[in-house]
Amino acid sequence: MNIPEQIEKIILPLAEKENVEIVDIEYVRENGENILRIYIDSPEGVNLDLCTKMSHLFGDEIDKDDPIKDHYILEISSPGIDRILKKEKDFLRFKGFCIKVTTAKAINNQKHFKGQLVAVANNKIVVDDVTNGIAEIEILNIVRAQVDSEN
Repeated sequence: MNIPEQIEKIILPLAEKENVEIVDIEYVRENGENILRIYIDSPEGVNLDLCTKMSHLFGDEIDKDDPIKDHYILEISSPGIDRILKKEKDFLRFKGFCIKVTTAKAINNQKHFKGQLVAVANNKIVVDDVTNGIAEIEILNIVRAQVDSEN
């Protein structure tokens, strides 16, 4: 299990108790520092107070299990306008929106798609791509998908 998966397992019960959605978790090295970045959302939206509260709660919970042995910086953030889409429920929430998708395996010689998310079912999405029209994409084939804030 990689670090983001370990962290999600640790903090998910706490997030659910606080009515906060874990959108994404990244563990990256930037400017010589290890960064544990947790993107959250909530029905009321995300503000600085919520980020601060969840930073304390998540930080305390992570410190109990101590899955990261190296020094790291914990960042709590909103997903922003270019929200990452990972799970089927994420795609369902943004059905009808314009999205950008990158796949691991090419579909009809194409790996990058941009267009309206028209359908979501059975772990697949359907995108009306601006270049080549309708594309059916398995969620497991998606490397990165996000809401396209430019449209």
